[in-house]
Amino acid sequence: MYQEAKNAFNRTFYVIKYNPELNIIDTHWQGYASKTDLKKACQVGLEFTKAVRCPFKLNDNTYFTGPWNDSVAWLEKEWLPEAIKAGVRYLAHVAAPDSFGETAGEVMQVSLIGRHLKVCLFPTREKALIWLKKCQQEFAVADE
Repeated sequence: MYQEAKNAFNRTFYVIKYNPELNIIDTHWQGYASKTDLKKACQVGLEFTKAVRCPFKLNDNTYFTGPWNDSVAWLEKEWLPEAIKAGVRYLAHVAAPDSFGETAGEVMQVSLIGRHLKVCLFPTREKALIWLKKCQQEFAVADE
């Protein structure tokens, strides 16, 4: 399962897919996106997430730019309630150091998002995947 969103320049900036082998929702953000583009991608992502119903999400912002680090308030109000309903419980946020993505991840950790989801910020996908695997083990134990 796979979906994408294009920005105002008709370039793909957001890809979301479900990886059944790892049991994660894997999102890749790249290039530039405006706040409008960001909201559009989040809607695409929510529809996808509702269909998949997986608690583990990797949000990779390594190659993403845009003036959206102040969009956390919108994410809290619009995205978070729907993500919770769709079953998301763990969010691994990957971002390059000293970037808008890193700032947004730091804000999400201490915001309403971080109070409702287990959110962790990582400099690499590899570290994020290790953390998600540990979360899956904890989730399985708690589910027994």
